[in-house]
Amino acid sequence: MRTALLFQDGNFVGREYFMRLTAAGLAPDVVAAVGRMKPESREREIERTGGLWNPPEIPAAAVRKFESLKNGALWDMLRAENIDLGLQGGVGILTADMLAVPRIGFLNVHPGRLPGYRGNMCPERAVLNGDAVFATAHLIDEGIDTGPVVAEREYPFRLEGGYAAFRAGIYAHCAAVLGEAIRRLQRATDPRNVAIPQDSAGARYWPPLSDEEFRQMRAKFGE
Repeated sequence: MRTALLFQDGNFVGREYFMRLTAAGLAPDVVAAVGRMKPESREREIERTGGLWNPPEIPAAAVRKFESLKNGALWDMLRAENIDLGLQGGVGILTADMLAVPRIGFLNVHPGRLPGYRGNMCPERAVLNGDAVFATAHLIDEGIDTGPVVAEREYPFRLEGGYAAFRAGIYAHCAAVLGEAIRRLQRATDPRNVAIPQDSAGARYWPPLSDEEFRQMRAKFGE
């Protein structure tokens, strides 16, 4: 099964996924940097992880660069490379025609337990609610966090470790769940038998935490 990792240039998620998948023997066949992460978004990640999250750069020779998702050369390249599975490493919204390019589709890892934790800041929201924190790998459809689930796993952490360490480790955990989902799809005779549709009856979208909710969440870490 041939895979392609797509991420925004400068995005830590793509770097984390590349490092972890390569170490697990699942190195992507194609790596594409699509557009560039906004400086303010990058600074926000550095701030909320206390600088603890800084995966190594992907070797430049391994990366193909494209200006945006609208660049037709990107999709022509994926077709020419006979990509079976796209890996969403943070490139924004993929339209239906984009999702149809890989044979199986695109796989995303959402840092929340679907369908009950869709939306924003789900790890922090789960901590605030006193729930376990999960990461869920799902195939992307035209909705937001609505695609069929391939794998999920609880994220182990200690409140005593502090919020920065909690946040810094989330995407290493997401990468592990991504690797598990890839292996499940590799082993499947028909990937549709592996991906389980979500039960919309239990679905809930969460907004970003308010400033007061964020303070309450940090207090759970003793901060």
